[in-house]
Amino acid sequence: MTPPAVEKISGARRFQSLWQRCLVEGATDASAAIHQHLVDGYNEPQRRYHTLAHIDHCLSMFDQCKSLAVNPDALEIAVWFHDAIFVPGKPDNEALSAELYLDLSAGVHSDDFRELVDRLIMATLHDGRSLDDSDAGYMVDIDLSSFGLPWKDFLRDSQHLREESAELSDADYFRKQGEFRACLLARPHFFQTDFFRQHYEQQARDNLAKYFDQLSANS
Repeated sequence: MTPPAVEKISGARRFQSLWQRCLVEGATDASAAIHQHLVDGYNEPQRRYHTLAHIDHCLSMFDQCKSLAVNPDALEIAVWFHDAIFVPGKPDNEALSAELYLDLSAGVHSDDFRELVDRLIMATLHDGRSLDDSDAGYMVDIDLSSFGLPWKDFLRDSQHLREESAELSDADYFRKQGEFRACLLARPHFFQTDFFRQHYEQQARDNLAKYFDQLSANS
């Protein structure tokens, strides 16, 4: 399955509609300001991969599988927020992104809903420890779905990721990337859910095999 052409779907109207339908009764709606805050963050100059284009891509993947989700609104909000905080090299970007959501949603989304979104964001640590929620597999797969893009798009994203780690030497960067990607490849399935396995598993594995071949050739 070839991913659809990604359009700019991260506009204010979509976000505001999502945020508003999750409000508890009587809550104040600050969705316009929250959307602008997110957009400003994703446009920060240190970002090359973790940008609004990544959110557009993730939302397009979400749109393909949302009918399979148990709580699609929580899943979509987690998509919007999962990279809201990004400082290259910092290990707590996901935790700070989840904290931002919790701060902005306090008193306006239900506690159970907020806790679920928090856990879904933390699933993007990709450490295998945050997959207890039924939609966590979709969250993880959405975030990793760029591995299943056509080779030229995969290579573009890989280059953008490298540019976000300019402080690392090539040796250190490619060692860390190699370890992470080899760990993903060693799993019985690259993707967690049947939907992503069916449509993007083979392309992801082909991309990684080709990527490692290139690393070996250039080492």
